Amino acid sequence: MNPSRHVSVPLFIVALMIGCGAQERSEVSPFHHYLTEAHARGQFNGVALVYDSGRVVYEGAFGIGSTDPVDSLTIDRIFRLGSVTKQFTAMAILQLQEAEALRYDQNLRHFIPELPYEGITIRHLLNHTSGVPDFFWPMMEQWKPELKEDDPDRFIQGNKDVIRFLVDKELPVVFAPGERWEYSNTGYNLLATIVERASGMSYPEYMRERVFGPAGMKHTSVYRYIVGPDPAMPDRVFGFRNAWNGQERISTDVHFMNPTYGEGGIYSTVHDLLRWDHALNNGQLVRQATLHEAFEPTILTDGDTIPYGFGWMLGTTPTGKQRVSHSGGWAGFSTYIYRAIDEDRCLVVLTNNSSSYLPQISDGLVDILYGKAPGIPPLAIGEVMGKAVADSGGTYAVARYDQLKATDPKAYRFWEQDLNVLGYALLEAGRTEDAAAILELNAREYPASANVYDSYGDALLAKGDTAGAILNFTKAHELNSAFWMAREKAETLRGKKVR
Repeated sequence: MNPSRHVSVPLFIVALMIGCGAQERSEVSPFHHYLTEAHARGQFNGVALVYDSGRVVYEGAFGIGSTDPVDSLTIDRIFRLGSVTKQFTAMAILQLQEAEALRYDQNLRHFIPELPYEGITIRHLLNHTSGVPDFFWPMMEQWKPELKEDDPDRFIQGNKDVIRFLVDKELPVVFAPGERWEYSNTGYNLLATIVERASGMSYPEYMRERVFGPAGMKHTSVYRYIVGPDPAMPDRVFGFRNAWNGQERISTDVHFMNPTYGEGGIYSTVHDLLRWDHALNNGQLVRQATLHEAFEPTILTDGDTIPYGFGWMLGTTPTGKQRVSHSGGWAGFSTYIYRAIDEDRCLVVLTNNSSSYLPQISDGLVDILYGKAPGIPPLAIGEVMGKAVADSGGTYAVARYDQLKATDPKAYRFWEQDLNVLGYALLEAGRTEDAAAILELNAREYPASANVYDSYGDALLAKGDTAGAILNFTKAHELNSAFWMAREKAETLRGKKVR
């Protein structure tokens, strides 16, 4: 599809026409100006499509799709969707409910009796109110931890392993079903198993025959993950990140939990996601009355409401109309779909460079769509400090942080997470003293966060400061009892038996 109409807004950004894969066109739209500037600042590597009232008004591709070999992105490349997958899993449940193969208020154990969790319904799973425990971090810690994540012997086989892990480790619920809202990958992973057991088809097969096929999504699949290039999917994009020093690109595409699905696992293109938008609008997959249930807010036991439906975040557009959206992120990919249902507008943005800027970039594109001037996101302080560490070490980088925060705070994004990521990257690189300096700074800047003390404890332990590590692990658990692994580390270092 080619752009045939441009939104008229003031051209507030001077275009830096250094395409790096951006599609050329006779006229330059404000969307192109914006993404070109973001790409030049290192904040955007991906593809974007904007649809408005029956027309694609912009599509563009910037950056690279792979690090080995390096290649330029084009608009039709296939990206991992991450949690944007959840709306497809929810659609399968909608279809099965419409076909009377299941009910939203049916008990989880009707389909997965081996799980010990009582009182949890399919609706709880859809709404993220089930209280089922998160499988990700426990599996990261306990699934063959002696092996590296890219070791083929460590890779899980799929969703059956998740269920077996939950059962074997006897992981308890986090809260009573319906009591509160907490985003849950486990819940949507279990929903995929329910789809299989209710339909008698594998989840990939069901999606292909009942969802992707009818919607005309010929380039979308639940991908059977293969490390490296795959002749069956030659247009697949690979995830990567920039090294802590900003000088190298590192592949992030391999992860031993890649074979799970339901919470993630779908690959697609911007044009197929536009076909998905059209299929939803046109009632091709379920009746509109059924679909509208997916856009109803969650109601908690105490009557409070949460703006999340079945696989969709709920909200309003800048003009007050209904909007549904969802983001995703996994193994270097960050993705976003925005649908203004009553205005026939859709925005799709797919990136593969571990972007933390996607929410702000997406907001900027939405602003342009509604005739507003967007803002370029501030630079992540972790990127600036990584280069400072490479040049002059951790002590200098901390001083640089304090200087920038005092003199130019709006130009930079001072996030706890950015410092934490940098600290662990330095630990991995063997720069223990520099890592400790960065993570100590993080504890100073965010004293109410349990995570900063757990991370600083890891750095001190790497330095050989056992007493300091115990102090920080203990502090992390005192601030947040959910940091049970920090408590275990402290007790192990003390030589005590953990109960």
